[in-house]
Amino acid sequence: TQSKGSSGINAEYGEEVEEEEAVTSYKSYKRDFKRSSITKFYKAHQKEEWLRERYHPDYVEPRKKELKQLKAARLEIYKKIQEMGYFEEVSVCHEDQDKLMRALDAAVILMEGGSNHDLTILDGGSKAPAAVVVKKEEEKKEEKGEEGEEKEEKEGAADASKEGSDDDEGAVKDDDESEEGMVEKEPQPLHKPQSLFVRSLTPLITKQDMIQVVKQQKIPGFLRLAMAEPLPERKYYRRAWVTFSHDTDIKEACSKLMSSKVEKYDHDLNVVVNRELSKRVRMVPPLTRSLYAVKRDVKWLETLIEELDRGAGLWMGLNTVKQEEDDEENDDAAGEQEYNNPLMAELRDFMGTTLTSSPKTEQELDHGETDEDDIHVLRDNKLGVLDKAILYLRVVHMVDFYNGNQFTNEDDMPNKIGVFHIRGPYENNLSKISLQDVSDWNKQLGEKLQGVVDEIRGVTVSESEANDIGLKTEEEVVEEFVKVNTEEQGPGKFHCPLSGKKFKGPEFVRKHIFNKHAEKVEAVKKDAVFWNNYIRDPRRPMDPLFPPTNHSSNSYSNNHGHHHGHHHHQGGNNNNGNNNSSRNVHPGFPAPYGFPTPFPAAPVPKGRKMVSYNDLDAPDEYDVLGL
Repeated sequence: TQSKGSSGINAEYGEEVEEEEAVTSYKSYKRDFKRSSITKFYKAHQKEEWLRERYHPDYVEPRKKELKQLKAARLEIYKKIQEMGYFEEVSVCHEDQDKLMRALDAAVILMEGGSNHDLTILDGGSKAPAAVVVKKEEEKKEEKGEEGEEKEEKEGAADASKEGSDDDEGAVKDDDESEEGMVEKEPQPLHKPQSLFVRSLTPLITKQDMIQVVKQQKIPGFLRLAMAEPLPERKYYRRAWVTFSHDTDIKEACSKLMSSKVEKYDHDLNVVVNRELSKRVRMVPPLTRSLYAVKRDVKWLETLIEELDRGAGLWMGLNTVKQEEDDEENDDAAGEQEYNNPLMAELRDFMGTTLTSSPKTEQELDHGETDEDDIHVLRDNKLGVLDKAILYLRVVHMVDFYNGNQFTNEDDMPNKIGVFHIRGPYENNLSKISLQDVSDWNKQLGEKLQGVVDEIRGVTVSESEANDIGLKTEEEVVEEFVKVNTEEQGPGKFHCPLSGKKFKGPEFVRKHIFNKHAEKVEAVKKDAVFWNNYIRDPRRPMDPLFPPTNHSSNSYSNNHGHHHGHHHHQGGNNNNGNNNSSRNVHPGFPAPYGFPTPFPAAPVPKGRKMVSYNDLDAPDEYDVLGL
């Protein structure tokens, strides 16, 4: 149901209604309409897994712990890759995209459980930095072994020496076997797993339902399953990716899944072999090298890295004095942990030394100065600290910085480090780019990054807005639950429908519910938290409150969007456009994984501005509802 607008209110109350009364009535109408729309959407989707994963306490808390463990493991992999030299002399730019992909593929191999030996496949099996590390580790082990043998010979008795010599012989044999195994075993391409793409799943099908179907087929090499956010324009159907090891017969796996169904919902699976992610590396305009853009990027990077690190408990060190105190005091000291990510000091130093001069003051830029002076552009070799921070976010926190997105479920996808936006080719002639273009870019990117920061900080709507929608308390929902399950059947006769038992008074029914149906009472409390989490989210998914428009404001995404895992691209442009249009009219639904978000491919050439033919007296469609 769409809003009838102010004209509908006037028609309902008549032409002679007082202005103040009309305004008050209209505000009340908008509030009631919004509440009913949100409630209707919630009731329609509250049993679907995608909504419960976002807001239900049974899903939210375990997911937070899982993400912390995941990011801690990714941090160790990032440190290892950095120590091995994969990030040395690598810029997040067009010229170094091959080096970038090699570094990210190395991280993926380690995330998939690979060894240093497996990393050599990135160089065709030749000596990679990993091979050098393996060799050094083996040399250290041999040195330690020799020192141990000398010590045993000096301290051991005759029998001990004999036992020691037997052990030494066995140790040499084991080393020989391991060396032979190292030579014979070929490095595995763990960064290239195979996968299947499931085109559509009903909203009620859960991740566990799909995993059960895959396991029933007994397909070897199954690794994981990822499910995408629902598509509102397709009746909230979902897509899925089933990932297998690189040596799986993927065509046979596809054939088996195609002939299976989710019996619980009598849903046949539409499965195709998933091809490798197209355009994994994507370009952003070269204006990102301008001094003004770089300064803003450094500020955003400082905020993002610290917020994400603290949220995941990374780089946090306890105060040494507090560590020796008793448990209760240590619990209090947990909040006093010191944050010590070395990247923060590097970013501050970079801001204070490299970024020291500009042809325009920030005040002029903030006010939209649009003269045609040349823009001060930094070369990529001066942006090493910036690139280091961008790579850190991509590997550890799954944040694609230049796209302003965080992929929190990326570890379940076929490629654990997928889409990555980098600076496009450097242009010697930047006369077509004005300072206003740079300012517009900063504004667009800033709005998206602010959304990531707000999500990390847990920003919610105001308490008054939440109360207007219908905030619930545990006491209210429990009392309502007891009232509903206390049925009076006559004088002194009360019935509990949960168990079918009869009691003499309502107080006995109440006691019975709390004693014998405590799990149902607890479920009611969790449902209240579920509802409250949903309405408190300023970016909650919901049906549109205003009529959808036919045009799409995202021409760049329409022309350049590529869905991760989409096997067939026939009619791809129309499909992409639909997705973007739906995102404009369906709040709270992110872009499908792999679609870039709205950024201009290049600045619009200078010239006469296009004339607008909009009715200047007509209210904005958002203003009509006071949104």
